Amino acid sequence: MAPKKNGPEPLELEIGKQSYKDEAFPRVPTTETPELDYLSSTSESDLPQVSVSKRGGSISKAKAKRIRKEQNRSNPSEPSAPTALRPAHDVMNRIRHDEDLRISDYVVGYRDRHVGIMEKAVENWSFEGVEEEEFIPLHRVVYFKRISDGHIVWHREDRVDEIFWSGTSAERGPLEDD
Repeated sequence: MAPKKNGPEPLELEIGKQSYKDEAFPRVPTTETPELDYLSSTSESDLPQVSVSKRGGSISKAKAKRIRKEQNRSNPSEPSAPTALRPAHDVMNRIRHDEDLRISDYVVGYRDRHVGIMEKAVENWSFEGVEEEEFIPLHRVVYFKRISDGHIVWHREDRVDEIFWSGTSAERGPLEDD
């Protein structure tokens, strides 16, 4: 009789036509185990085809990462992570320095500690040489609004950014002009 090894036996995982090996692969639940009770409302066609066999071998962390990436790419029904919203100072600099945007056509909506939401023209916003009482930190900026049509082009809480098309605006992209 052969001596028993400490720890779990090496396992091989097969997903579809690919097989993956791992010496310390976690125990896979069977239909008799309570771990699958939550799947009772899920049809079998929605579940990946997985089979496990007791063969030796190991899998590197890099390969495991690649496998997870491939699985995420192969499931387009899952929503992708939202694009990070560009910060207020990037939007401020773009409005100030982009020749296609008229600086006089934009106002900044910011949260005043005592009054609430206030507006100030972008061209009047200053970072330097301002008295401490007049200084407004950029983390208080709530939105940027175009004066000509009253349209909010960047909003922190709603994650709207029509200057760089980041945040939730990245999903729809710029609208074409008629």
